Amino acid sequence: MSDSADLLQAAEQFANDLIANNVAGLMPVFTPVGIGQAMALQAQPDSAAGSDSYEIADQGDNLLHITFRGDDGEGTIFTKWVELEGVWKVDGIGRVE
Repeated sequence: MSDSADLLQAAEQFANDLIANNVAGLMPVFTPVGIGQAMALQAQPDSAAGSDSYEIADQGDNLLHITFRGDDGEGTIFTKWVELEGVWKVDGIGRVE
């Protein structure tokens, strides 16, 4: 199993890809469950687009909160990660209210 530093590195790349709206970089990061939740989340207003920074908070048990900040304010999502064949993937995602 990879360590938490690998998970945080994967989460940082994920957050950067969200800010850049890098769909090609994001698609392989999701499990089938995670991609379904991401599609539902994308349909809601207030995406990470327009953000210029983020902060990651480890909630334990591979659950990370990512707070995106930009000129229009901030918003937080949760990401639940699983390791599959040595690669960290998002298996759950949603807004933190």
